[in-house]
Amino acid sequence: MYSDKTTKELTEVLDQYQMLTFESQLVLSKELTTRNSAVDSSKLESAIGEKLHRIKNLDYLMDLGFNAQFTEQGVVVTRNTRALIMDVLAIIIGIAVFFIGVYGIGSLVAMFVNGEDFNVFSLAINFAMASLVFNGFKFFNGIKRLIDYSGFRLSNENGVISLRKRFDLKLEEVKGALSDLQLEEEEEEMLLRLGEHVILNANAENIIQRMTLQELIKVLKKA
Repeated sequence: MYSDKTTKELTEVLDQYQMLTFESQLVLSKELTTRNSAVDSSKLESAIGEKLHRIKNLDYLMDLGFNAQFTEQGVVVTRNTRALIMDVLAIIIGIAVFFIGVYGIGSLVAMFVNGEDFNVFSLAINFAMASLVFNGFKFFNGIKRLIDYSGFRLSNENGVISLRKRFDLKLEEVKGALSDLQLEEEEEEMLLRLGEHVILNANAENIIQRMTLQELIKVLKKA
C-alpha cells in the first residue's frame, strides 16, 4: 500500500493519520518501521496503541451490539441496550417504509386500471415509492435479531462455555468445552461458533471487528 511511496509522501500521509482506517494505520506504521525512518510517528503509534487496548478490553463488542463484563469466574457477554433500541427502530422504520411502498404500488395500479391522466413525474414518484417495499423487507431483519438475541448470554465460568440464545424462538442454554469454540470465515462474515451453534457474527473485512472476535475467543478460552 505504501511501499512505493517516498519518505516525503509517507510523511504527508502520516500528517493525515486520523483520517486513515485502522488497517491503513497499521500498514503505515509497519512501513515506517521497515524503513527505519526518523519521522516522528509517536501520535500514530499512540492512536494504534489506544485501539489495540480497546480491542483487548473488548470495548468494540459494543459496535457489534454486545457488552463484555469481566467477573471473578470469567467473562460474561450480553446484548446491549443500544442494539435493542436500534433493532426496534429498524422494525418501526421497516414497517413505515413497507407501507409507503404498498401505497406506491396501489397508486400505480389505480393509475393504469382507472385510466387516469398522469405525467412522467407522478409515474416516477409512484415507481420510487413502490420500490420501497423491498427496502422495507431489509429492515425487517431487525425482527430476527431482536428475537434471536432476546435473553442472550455467553459466558465462561470455571472453564465451562455456556451459551443462552433463542433457536427457533425457544430460549435454550447450550454448554460446551473450550475446544468447541471456533471462529470461521464465510464470504464476508466472521462467525463465532460453539460447536454447530452460531453465537454471533461480524464483518470479516473490518479488521477491528475481526480482531475483537479473535480477542474474545482468547478471553473465553483462558478465563
